[in-house]
Amino acid sequence: MKSVGIAAAVGAALFSCASLAAPGFVDAGPNLSDNGASGAWTSLYATRNPAGSEFAIAPDASFRMGILSSIGIGMEVGPVDNFSDEIDDLTDALDRDDLTLSEGNALVERFNAILDPLSRDGYVKVHGGVQVPLFPMLYRSSLGVFTLDANLSAQARLGLLDAPLTYNSVSEEVETASAAYVKAGQVNEIALGYSRPVWQQPGRRVIVGGSLRYLQAKLSKQVVALESIEDDEDVQDVLEDSYDANERKSSNVTVDIGAIYDADNYRVGVTLANLTEPDFEYGAIGANCELLSGSAQYNCFSAAYFSNRIALNETWTLERLATVEGALFFASGRGSLAASVDLNDVHDPVGDLNQNAKVALGYKTQTNWLPDLRVGYRKNLAGSELSSASLGFTFFGAVHFDVSCSLESTDIDGSSVPRTAAFNLGFEMSY
Repeated sequence: MKSVGIAAAVGAALFSCASLAAPGFVDAGPNLSDNGASGAWTSLYATRNPAGSEFAIAPDASFRMGILSSIGIGMEVGPVDNFSDEIDDLTDALDRDDLTLSEGNALVERFNAILDPLSRDGYVKVHGGVQVPLFPMLYRSSLGVFTLDANLSAQARLGLLDAPLTYNSVSEEVETASAAYVKAGQVNEIALGYSRPVWQQPGRRVIVGGSLRYLQAKLSKQVVALESIEDDEDVQDVLEDSYDANERKSSNVTVDIGAIYDADNYRVGVTLANLTEPDFEYGAIGANCELLSGSAQYNCFSAAYFSNRIALNETWTLERLATVEGALFFASGRGSLAASVDLNDVHDPVGDLNQNAKVALGYKTQTNWLPDLRVGYRKNLAGSELSSASLGFTFFGAVHFDVSCSLESTDIDGSSVPRTAAFNLGFEMSY
């Protein structure tokens, strides 16, 4: 499928220039399937709720680290059938200079009927995350659990800005101001966390934690006029070539805090993330076009043309997010039923709204002959409102593999495919 090729190609490009890390847009490691507060499947639980590091390392262990804790990629498409194919067909039509009147009018009728829904609902989005090798690192002492993490996350989104298609009988061409709109973000993160119990009685205790996070964001956006796309290029080429155009780098610091009430057979927690709500700037578009030349100038004027529909100067705010979670344990703690819900919506770097509700069922076999198993369900309560199911395994207590697939579908090349899918693979150790 073409959209799968886009995800793979752009995912590789997003990470090829990366060094360190950022907040995960694909939930890291088993967090993709283990959607609640069920605990020590992975050291990466400490990256969700800072108090969770108490459960991300065994009580009798002094040190835990990742080998390659998580590498994952995902994709999402809008509720429009054959979005990328329709854009490719339109760019092919714009390349022709031998259209008869009947051919030109037929193309005008075809595309003017679909440009509005393509622009309103159509998009291709890829996102991914990777932990820096050996991270996160957790150290347990008499003072509490200390965590050091380094990771990278990235997103790219391609949409359409539509304008009417017309036929020019003199040049025998169809013409339009329609353009592809590409936004991308890469966030590198280093985080230092700490947690410890602050109150306890037999069978119950309260753990609190905090995390200081340094974030470096590289944000970019670009408007690419469809008439400027070369004959041998398609949507995949546009997304690959334009995701880092007009890139701007900025850095900031924020803080997360969390608390967990832990009892023998259940656990509840709360996380307040991004307390300082740091801002990051996009590179500007649609300005000083006279200083450019060629396709760069063409695209600059195209961005200015759509200034009433998009922001030429934009800031992304990593908004404050509150999350509550809980879990019930059974089978002597080997099984868990867990859930979490975000109490507010937030924008991701490419502008989409996210507010997740999640539930998961897991079972730890405590044997190397059978893998640990987890299944999950999540729904975005804002934005796309997509729902997805997930399945994860942990082999030999160290190797994690998780996949997620949406319950909604769209048609691509005549086949029904899920609107979103993701996977994670990781390996970590404890001693």
